[in-house]
Amino acid sequence: MAVAIIAASASIVVAVLAFVLNQYGQARQERRQARLARVNSQLRELYGPLNAMVDANERIWEALRETELPGAADRGPYAGTAGWRRWRDEVLQPANRRMRDLIFAHADLVVEVEVPQPLRDFCAHVAAQEIVRAAEGEGTRERSLVGHPGDAYVSYVRLTFLALKDEQARLLRRTA
Repeated sequence: MAVAIIAASASIVVAVLAFVLNQYGQARQERRQARLARVNSQLRELYGPLNAMVDANERIWEALRETELPGAADRGPYAGTAGWRRWRDEVLQPANRRMRDLIFAHADLVVEVEVPQPLRDFCAHVAAQEIVRAAEGEGTRERSLVGHPGDAYVSYVRLTFLALKDEQARLLRRTA
């Protein structure tokens, strides 16, 4: 009789243990799936498009530096060449606006708890440039209050994109 009780108890313990381990494994898998969904969303809706636009703008900026980009002092209102102003007004600034709008629309997808400083600085720069361009349209000179954050912005976008791609690949390997 004692053997039967021990066998029955062992069976119950094994069943409970199997159930608990199964629930734990399922919960871990669900957390991984939720994290993968979040990373996919961050890449698809924010960091992927942002990275592509940053890359395009950086390529254009490098090409302009090699050809007709005036010195920093000559990039203000009415300064520089007509070609430079066309590139600034028709390519660079519209792309900057799209990036700013993307950051505003998807700020909930940033990796950090708060919007990081390079993104805030970039958005402030774009707003400051809007005032400069509006002043030019009115025939007055206005100096931008906020400069482009430069490498800090470009590095942040690129490094965060790559980190998310790495995490995505790691999560995909674990869920397969």
